[in-house]
Amino acid sequence: MTKIHLLISFLTSFSIHFFARYKGNLETVVRGARALDTLEDGDTILISEGCTHHRQCDDIGTVKLPRWVCEYTGKDVSFEFTSGTEFPLDLTRYKMIIHCGGCMLNEREMKYRLKCADDADIPITNYGTAIAYMKGILERSIEIFPQLRKINERFIYKGDFYADQKSDNE
Repeated sequence: MTKIHLLISFLTSFSIHFFARYKGNLETVVRGARALDTLEDGDTILISEGCTHHRQCDDIGTVKLPRWVCEYTGKDVSFEFTSGTEFPLDLTRYKMIIHCGGCMLNEREMKYRLKCADDADIPITNYGTAIAYMKGILERSIEIFPQLRKINERFIYKGDFYADQKSDNE
């Protein structure tokens, strides 16, 4: 593993562990990252941040993540952005949601957003999990969660739902 991969693994583990223990459902965001493989030209992705910080010239949410998603998928997708208390009531126009780690949101607000995505059948992931998935280090990052690795291997994302791989093979 290269030094850059080790650094990315270390940095993304913050979001993964933060989500797992305090702000939401780790299983949901790991599954949500797999939706990156289903993107098609013309799809729209919501990138949502919980805070309203001053954006830098190479901001992770508005610059880096969109660039990495396009590089990873090779697709011409569009992005919409929200920050702070903004979160759309109607999520149906999005193919997926990439959310920040939620450090400025309380647990209730983060779980509300996860529930909204689930109710609309829209995959949701967080910045760190999406980055780890695109950089090929997600499996390594979740090694400390053996039950999650089993779930991640068992389910695949198919269009509008998660399917059990075992039932597809039988």
